[in-house]
Amino acid sequence: METTVNTRVIQLLADKAELPVDELGLDRTLEEIGLDSLHLMEIALWAQREYGAVVPEGDLHHELTVGEALAYLDEKTAAAVR
Repeated sequence: METTVNTRVIQLLADKAELPVDELGLDRTLEEIGLDSLHLMEIALWAQREYGAVVPEGDLHHELTVGEALAYLDEKTAAAVR
């Protein structure tokens, strides 16, 4: 079941990559969808601002797949919301 947080993260990744959501592909890496280090830092700051989730520098990196990044951010934001 997709959570509201997960839906927001998917849309954020799509917006940063300037791609439609259906073109993200869970098995594509963040680098393959066009995200650079600045995008990843912006995503980490968004998670902190929106949910109080701390995303240590380097946890989000180019080799992660979209699916791995979603799972990681979902875990971080869920833990922060509790």
